[in-house]
Amino acid sequence: MASSISEAGSAWKIKDLLKEDCKEAELVPFLGGCPAQEPEEDTKKHRILERPEAEMTSMAARTHPEEKDQKAFHRPRPLDFNIAPPAPSSPSRPRSPWGRLDPYESEEDDKQYIGFATLPNQIHRKSVKKGFEFTLLVSGESGLGKSTLINSLFLTDLYKDRKLLNAEERILQTVEITKHVVDIEEKGVKLRLTIVDTPGFGDAIDNTECWKPVADYVDQQFEQYFRDESGLNRKNIQDNRVHCCLYFISPFGHGLRPLDVEFMKALHRRVNIVPVLAKSDTLLPSEVLRMKNRIRDEIDQFGIRIYQFPECDSDEDADFKLQDQALKDSIPFAVIGSNTVVEANGRRFRGRIYPWGVVDVENPAHCDFVKLRTMLIRTHMQDLKDVTRETHYENYRAQCIQSMTRMVVKERNRNKLTRESGTDFPIPTIPTTPDVEAEKLIREKDEELRRMQEMLEKIQQQLGD
Repeated sequence: MASSISEAGSAWKIKDLLKEDCKEAELVPFLGGCPAQEPEEDTKKHRILERPEAEMTSMAARTHPEEKDQKAFHRPRPLDFNIAPPAPSSPSRPRSPWGRLDPYESEEDDKQYIGFATLPNQIHRKSVKKGFEFTLLVSGESGLGKSTLINSLFLTDLYKDRKLLNAEERILQTVEITKHVVDIEEKGVKLRLTIVDTPGFGDAIDNTECWKPVADYVDQQFEQYFRDESGLNRKNIQDNRVHCCLYFISPFGHGLRPLDVEFMKALHRRVNIVPVLAKSDTLLPSEVLRMKNRIRDEIDQFGIRIYQFPECDSDEDADFKLQDQALKDSIPFAVIGSNTVVEANGRRFRGRIYPWGVVDVENPAHCDFVKLRTMLIRTHMQDLKDVTRETHYENYRAQCIQSMTRMVVKERNRNKLTRESGTDFPIPTIPTTPDVEAEKLIREKDEELRRMQEMLEKIQQQLGD
């Protein structure tokens, strides 16, 4: 009986060892040349096999039933191989907290790094945390689809409470300036968008100098930013400067009208003007092309400076250069706006339904809406802000500084004359305009002398007769 028990115990041990050997054999191809270390359990089993048969029999009688009960819950431990840990990164290569944007994620360990290559990442992180601001001015006659286009561009409804005026109310309406501010967030990037609208522009019978309120508003934003920038507390300055002006041109005509020319000539040195041909679905493709060429020729003829696209760098890829050239050739952008989602051919899109077909707003073959959105938001928004800061605002700032310098010099000259004359009172300045009362008195005296001369001539003539 004891011999059968010993034979059963040894057979069970041999089967268990064979199972472990099979598991190790399956892991050998994946371990390669890594040095293996015998586990403690295997060492104990080898020690047990070296013991005498009597001890094996007693141990099998004691331990085999318990191990048989726990066999279902037995979970083999992973083999403890002496695999060397990965070598630490070079101390000369700093690690940045931006993951896949880390410029030091390379295998070049033979170079000595300082660490300033992470500056773009630091600026990006700070800018995203702060957010961005953009101000867009929309101007043009009523009924050209300005509100619809803005809602289509930014997928918002900025004109919920808008009230449309009738013909009688438009006669008495003047040009107003209205602001709509909306906060937009996309993929963690926040944008504070300000839309400046000009209701009443071009609606009156007499549109003489109707662009002045718009020009004054642009100058007021420059002045406010100049005051904030020159003040003591320059933190958290809010930038309300107008970065771009979308000017809508009516398609019902033969090019630019006098009002369009005067508006753009009054504002082209203050803001980036992007001309837009509104409601291009009312024109044939050949008419759209002819209208664009005529508008470009008239812009050059009257010396209007619209927004100029920057030249592409030499290291830009060919696709970006082709896209940039296509945007330049599309000015003025022939656009169609729509806030209605239609369904046609199993596809849903924003468009307009007509008796003869459907117009897809985002189809480049139908209009330039996608090109305008690409230029305004995706590719040239930062350049519009840079041109506003570096060109238009700097021109205004230079004019303000020059006028302030002239005033200071004039005041110093007055004080110098006062000190040299020895008087304590300021010397009155000579008025540049003549005295109206004195001129009136002189004219009356001349008229009286002329009448007396005429009377003397008549008396002499009577005496001669």
